[in-house]
Amino acid sequence: MDFIFKHFWLLLIVATFINSFIIKFNSKKYILKNSDLEEGYSKLFKGMLFYLNIPWLIMGIGMLFGMTKNSFDFFNPKAMNPIVLTFHGSIIVLWVLSIWWIYFNKGAEFLANHPGAIQIQGPGIKKNLTAKQIKMFWPIFILGGVFGMYLMWTYSFEILQP
Repeated sequence: MDFIFKHFWLLLIVATFINSFIIKFNSKKYILKNSDLEEGYSKLFKGMLFYLNIPWLIMGIGMLFGMTKNSFDFFNPKAMNPIVLTFHGSIIVLWVLSIWWIYFNKGAEFLANHPGAIQIQGPGIKKNLTAKQIKMFWPIFILGGVFGMYLMWTYSFEILQP
């Protein structure tokens, strides 16, 4: 079990790769219908692999170089561990970049024009979002993460330590 706690960042990188490849695989049917979308899907795939793995790579650096004991240290930014603060800072930077991209650099339109990139899914439901819907829901996505970070900064998660 200790192995999992010390290498959890690898599982997160694998999960990011899997999600990225699922979107890449699903994009093929849309590219067959409209080959103009291929470059955009390629950018989306590469962007996901790069940007979404930044926090997990920072976590891995902390774990590999002994800057943290295990993955649970990242739930306790109040300890002021520099690598944990870097991890949390990277997430905040990614949120800011995503807001800039979605609202000020036509990211919402890009995602809306690339079906399968952002969808609402449920039993019998699979719907691509419009640019307006993406802009409307994006703050909810960000607020969920902000709430999680707020909890980590205000509550003690020492009970999570193995």
